[in-house]
Amino acid sequence: MCPIDDGVIKYDRSQYKVSPSLNADEYRALEKWREKLHHLKLIGEYLPEKIGYGNLSQKADYQEFHETKKVQFLITGTQTGSHQQLDGSNYTRVLDSDFDRWAVNVLGPVEASSEALTHASIYQANEKINCVFHIHDNIIWEAMIENSYTSTPADIPYGTKAMADSVKSCVGSSKQGLIVMKGHQDGVISYAPTLDQAGSLLLGVYNKFPR
Repeated sequence: MCPIDDGVIKYDRSQYKVSPSLNADEYRALEKWREKLHHLKLIGEYLPEKIGYGNLSQKADYQEFHETKKVQFLITGTQTGSHQQLDGSNYTRVLDSDFDRWAVNVLGPVEASSEALTHASIYQANEKINCVFHIHDNIIWEAMIENSYTSTPADIPYGTKAMADSVKSCVGSSKQGLIVMKGHQDGVISYAPTLDQAGSLLLGVYNKFPR
């Protein structure tokens, strides 16, 4: 069972600009990990609601499109969880983020994940963090809560400024780790300097808590 508004974009989307599909070189490395996580059903779609879950991002340099001092990153598009594999039409670029206005500047063939600003807040916490993986799994989620893993409060919903502030606080000065989102059913985040490190953290808890 998932929250009724899971996957709903809550930030200001007015700065979204459509572009052609991304070149494979831009997303190939991230897609390799997404395929692995999708195979394990850590990324997917809730049925019968047909609401996608799970999103991945990787820090990138998009100054050629938009100059900013904020972190820029590649991220999976909104509601792409049902796809076993993604291509250049399913990834997009976050060029800028504004936490005061709760808005993102996005350039790509699809709008960014509803969790884009949560990703942005994690990147802001520590400049050594280069990737953020957000998956859903009830067994991992419940086990992490029971075992007192670093967590966001149960009264903070996903996609909100409160969630972004909370995950940033959870990260602190750490450059890699796991966060369980108590107020976001089944939601777990890993972050790290490399894709393999972020992925390995999730595989670790997947194997630690058998189904």
